[in-house]
Amino acid sequence: MTTDITYFSKLSLEENLKYNFKRAGKMHIWAHTLQVRHNALNLANKFGISPEQASTAALLHDVSRIFPTSQYLELAQMYDLDILPEEKQLPDLLHQKLSRVIAVETFNITDKEVLNAISCHTTLRAHASKLDKILFLADKLSWDAKDLPKFVPLVIKQLDKSLDDGIYCYLFNLLNNNAPMPIIHPWLKEALQDLTPSLAAS
Repeated sequence: MTTDITYFSKLSLEENLKYNFKRAGKMHIWAHTLQVRHNALNLANKFGISPEQASTAALLHDVSRIFPTSQYLELAQMYDLDILPEEKQLPDLLHQKLSRVIAVETFNITDKEVLNAISCHTTLRAHASKLDKILFLADKLSWDAKDLPKFVPLVIKQLDKSLDDGIYCYLFNLLNNNAPMPIIHPWLKEALQDLTPSLAAS
């Protein structure tokens, strides 16, 4: 198993990532990454978040996908990550945590808000920050049209009310009105539960 990612100090973060995705034959993931950055910057502008933080988090959110999914569990053990039972059952869920580690160890990212957003971009979590929520939605709105859930237009409409309304709409429909999910990460349920009281009171 290789954990090598090439880092050139004279290249920008974007140039480094593009090089590594290309070398790994994962340019489709790079295309997705650029779309996530586009969405993240739009949402950052709409909801008053640093565009620099949004861009950095978006560029790095899927960096672990340079490696095969079959290596995720072994990589997580190598990095001594906390592995939940659901992540053992579906190791693909580990890629958000692995991307955070790579962001620190290879790309020298120290911004805790950026790192936290990367580490929950697939599942979100309770007590999420604005940046967490923006990266989560930017990722979900960047799927191929054929893979987008049917409720996405409703999510976009709810974003005109607030970021939390958009997030709640996505999570509620994902967990209650969509096709059954084989594995439900506990952070997803906790994120929905965390939002429910505040929105009910508003």
